[in-house]
Amino acid sequence: MAAVRVNKGSDLIVDFCHRRRPSNTDTRSEGEATPTKTMQGQVSFSQDIVVHYFQYPSSDEVSKRWHSKRDKYFFAQEITRDVRCIRFLLSTTSMEALEKDALYDCVGLEALLSGKVKRFVKKRKRRYVNSIVEMQDCLSEEQLAAYAASQSLQSRERAQKLAAGYLEILP
Repeated sequence: MAAVRVNKGSDLIVDFCHRRRPSNTDTRSEGEATPTKTMQGQVSFSQDIVVHYFQYPSSDEVSKRWHSKRDKYFFAQEITRDVRCIRFLLSTTSMEALEKDALYDCVGLEALLSGKVKRFVKKRKRRYVNSIVEMQDCLSEEQLAAYAASQSLQSRERAQKLAAGYLEILP
C-alpha cells in the first residue's frame, strides 16, 4: 500500500516518486548499516480534498461500459495477427505494387512492425512519463507544461514525418 502524505510545498494531487527521498529522520552515525531501500510509489493529497461518493455500477452496467479481460485478450490477438499479415505483405511485395488499402492498414501499427522499433518506442514513452512525474514537484504548472512539450519534441516530429509520408502515398 502506498504511503499517503500531505505535500505542503505543492498543490499536486498525486506524487508518484520513483526515488526514495531523504528525510530529516534519515540521520545515521558513520559506520552504521543502512537498511535496504525499496522503491515505493507515494501518494500525496492537497489539504483541500473533495470526496465524491457514488454507487458502484452493477455487473451488467460494467460489462456494457468496459472491455472485459477476454475482450482485451482478443484485441491483442487481433493486433498480433494484423501485424503478422502486414509484415508478410511488406516483405513479399514491392512498395510500388502495394495497394493503398494495404497501406491504410499500416497506419498506427508502424511501431509494431519491428521488434527493435517497438522496444525503442516503449522505452521512450516510459522515460518521458517518468521524467514528467519526477519534475512535477520542482516546476509550476506552466513550467511543467513547457517541459513536457520540450521532452515530447522528438516524438511529435516523428509523428509529423509519418503523417507527411502517408500524405504523399495515400489520397
